[in-house]
Amino acid sequence: MTRALTAIGLLAGVATTAHAQVFAEVQAGAAWSSPLVEDSIVNAITVAPQIAPAIGIVVGTRLSERYGIAGRVRWARSNLQRRELGESVAVLPLGVWTGSIVLERTMWRSVSAELQFGTIKYDPDGNADGTVFQDDAPLVATLGLGVRADRPVGERLVVGVHVGYDIHQFNTQSLRSAGFTSGRVAHRVSVSVALRWRQPHASP
Repeated sequence: MTRALTAIGLLAGVATTAHAQVFAEVQAGAAWSSPLVEDSIVNAITVAPQIAPAIGIVVGTRLSERYGIAGRVRWARSNLQRRELGESVAVLPLGVWTGSIVLERTMWRSVSAELQFGTIKYDPDGNADGTVFQDDAPLVATLGLGVRADRPVGERLVVGVHVGYDIHQFNTQSLRSAGFTSGRVAHRVSVSVALRWRQPHASP
């Protein structure tokens, strides 16, 4: 996540130097993930994170009235669950870090669309069985879309609701050793409430 934090710092520095409208934001919500592993030797088995509480920090700048660019770091944490025959068992606690560059475009009034690209870092807490994570926790590329609706509550503060979707290819050395050579496409959906601080427009 060092590169993501560095990118956010650079964005803030460039925006300040250019006298653009800088903004900073905190997000809090929840993230859902599709299964990371799915197998059917005897019974159908899936391994997936539970719905996870998620928080994020965003720093960016408005490039124009319609466009903006930002860096976002988000962290989510829940249990990795193994599900078989309708029963779920916790495998291990799992944190997920996401560092993204976000491009915003205002579509209509206070509704904006986003394009995001970056990386995801899985951060398992220990190793309960070695099936999914053993010697590595992958850092993988991700691509996503988002939409948000904002409501100003003052000259500097904006409250918003954000819905995001991203996709990435998941695999680990442990899974490859177990025969999962192609990996699996993982989908994630997040819903967050955001509080944004922005610079007021400069007077003419």
